[in-house]
Amino acid sequence: MGLRGLRILVIEDAQDIREVFTLLLRAEGADVDSAANGREATELVAQQRFDVVLSDLGLPDIPGDVLIRELRARSGRATRVMVVTGYGEPFLTRARQAGADVVFTKPVEWSRILEYLERSDLAASA
Repeated sequence: MGLRGLRILVIEDAQDIREVFTLLLRAEGADVDSAANGREATELVAQQRFDVVLSDLGLPDIPGDVLIRELRARSGRATRVMVVTGYGEPFLTRARQAGADVVFTKPVEWSRILEYLERSDLAASA
C-alpha cells in the first residue's frame, strides 16, 4: 500500500471517472475525498488539509487555472496539484502557470499517476 496515509482530493465532473480515480487511489491506501466541481472543492480545501489535489481542468463552474490559483491561495505549496485533462494547449500552459505541479493528458496510464505519487516525497512524508 504505497499511498497509505496520503490525503487526496479528486476533482472531476464526470462521475464515472471520479469514482474510478477514488476507488483506485483507495486501493493503494490513500484517504480520498472527491468533488464534482470547483465550488465543492474549494469548500473541502477550506475545511481540511490535503497532500494532493488531482483535478480535471474542464469543470462546469470554475475554469481549471482559476481553481488551481484558488487552491494555491488556500494551501500554498503544502498541497501538490496534479492535473489530468483532455485539453491541449493553451490550457496545459495555463495550468502550469497557475501552479500545477504536474499535468497529465488523457488518456493517461494509471501507472504514470501512481508512479508520480509514489516517487514524490509525498508518500514518504504522509
